[in-house]
Amino acid sequence: MKKTMIAGAVVAALTMATGVSAKDGAYYGVGITQHSIDDTGEGVDVMTLDGRFGTYFNENFSGEVRLGVGITDDDIFGVDVEVKNFYGAYLRAGLPAGESFYPYVIAGYSRVKLEASGFGASASDSESDVSYGLGADFSVSDNVDITLEFMRYLDKDGTEIDGIGLGFKANL
Repeated sequence: MKKTMIAGAVVAALTMATGVSAKDGAYYGVGITQHSIDDTGEGVDVMTLDGRFGTYFNENFSGEVRLGVGITDDDIFGVDVEVKNFYGAYLRAGLPAGESFYPYVIAGYSRVKLEASGFGASASDSESDVSYGLGADFSVSDNVDITLEFMRYLDKDGTEIDGIGLGFKANL
């Protein structure tokens, strides 16, 4: 009887741990990110539409590439500021924490192109930097996750670009 109970507990524990951790292979996703761009104490908030494509190496690591395009702008002192686009490559490391919750850390490289226009003139500039953040996947089915994430995309030359993103991803 004792051995049966132990075997049952092991099977139940393995079954509960496989919800998020069973994901493998390639995945894709889309989301919306609210970016805060702070340049020497003055800030603007803009949004991007983001796409991602990645692959799981095992239950704890995945790699992905992302591409985002600006969908809103903000102005400061009469100058419109927007993220024209960004792209990057990242490594995610996480640990399944239950049946449907997968917290992770993410790090990689991003390149961001900003554009500012106002008073009859416009200018754009691209910068790249090491990026890092924290996030979590919440499984809604075996193949679909809702993702919530905070990222520091850029911290260079007095400019910080942070983002809070919400999206979904699905296994291929």
